[in-house]
Amino acid sequence: MAERIDFPPEELKRLYVDEGWSPAQIAERFNCRPATILARLRDYGIPLRPRGWHKLVRHVPDAILNSWPSPELAYIVGLVASDGNLEEDNNCVILNTTDFELADTFRQLLGMNNAHIVVVNHAPPRKTSYMVQVCDYVFRSFVEARGLTPRKTLTIGALDVPDQVFVDFLRGELDGDGGWHIGHGWRGVEYLIAKIVSKSRPYLEWIQKTVERLTGLTGRFSGHGVVYNGHNAERLGAWLYYSPDLPCLSRKRERWAQWMCSKQ
Repeated sequence: MAERIDFPPEELKRLYVDEGWSPAQIAERFNCRPATILARLRDYGIPLRPRGWHKLVRHVPDAILNSWPSPELAYIVGLVASDGNLEEDNNCVILNTTDFELADTFRQLLGMNNAHIVVVNHAPPRKTSYMVQVCDYVFRSFVEARGLTPRKTLTIGALDVPDQVFVDFLRGELDGDGGWHIGHGWRGVEYLIAKIVSKSRPYLEWIQKTVERLTGLTGRFSGHGVVYNGHNAERLGAWLYYSPDLPCLSRKRERWAQWMCSKQ
């Protein structure tokens, strides 16, 4: 006879009731079958959700979604476009990141300060990752209206992001799938590099053309990315960090700022 698998009732209730996880998602976390999760829910007296429950769930305040186009929501769209995932069988949007700061910023900007950040420990050399799940059919509709879809890695293209907040969207994209690097040129001369990464060429082309149209900065394609070198990278950073109080990943902003200080 197979050994019975038990879980802490309060943890199961939190994930299933408070966070809105599906039995399949919980089973994946605990490395068991969804049927086992359903059995423990019944054993612990936790009421099962009716079919279609996820179509009625709300977590993101209307005031936040009604603020569009806003810098904060544009930044959120950038994070979802880079590090996010749209579930296929429900209305959930998930952010996976190796930076706790990004996960925390994500939930705060969506007015979900109490949303649980799931810590996923991977075997080395993979880094620990952090996950925030948002099950909200209105937020999901908003994200899809911007042009994001499930399995977006290779299919993502131009998004519906107004010019007035494109800079904030791009900062979110760079925080998720981009970064600042130091290059070495002729005779070891150092220069700043900004790179935005995606496996979708149409998406990168849209980003490259929009940046050039709005700023005059020209990026070049390199592998699965758009690259800005030298003065173009420095000017791109000045554009992205146009104010001291912006949602951003602090370690990436600091890397750009440190480089600019070294040039003075």
